[in-house]
Amino acid sequence: MTTENSTKTYSGLGAAPGRASGKAYVIRNAEDVMAVPAGSVLVMRILHPHLAPLLPRVAGLVVEEGAILQHATTLARECGIPAAVGIRDARRLIQDGDMLDVDGYTGEVVARHFD
Repeated sequence: MTTENSTKTYSGLGAAPGRASGKAYVIRNAEDVMAVPAGSVLVMRILHPHLAPLLPRVAGLVVEEGAILQHATTLARECGIPAAVGIRDARRLIQDGDMLDVDGYTGEVVARHFD
């Protein structure tokens, strides 16, 4: 049986409207991009346009760097994927498999870590 160990809330900018929940998939290097599970919440430093084909597979997006007019926000809005940007150190703070709730309206991300 799994037990919930901790819940953390991180604040950034709401970049693409909507709310999404799913398991975190953290992109730390180029190889990680090849195995993004469907329905996951993608956590990455920055979203480049060549990664746009990944977006239809994911439930939400959390980006460390970002502003309202960057590629991540535009692509997420076009694909209808809730996104929060500007969450510093997200790749360090969020672990693969954490359950994330992303609020693309407020930029708030709630992470629940299980052991």
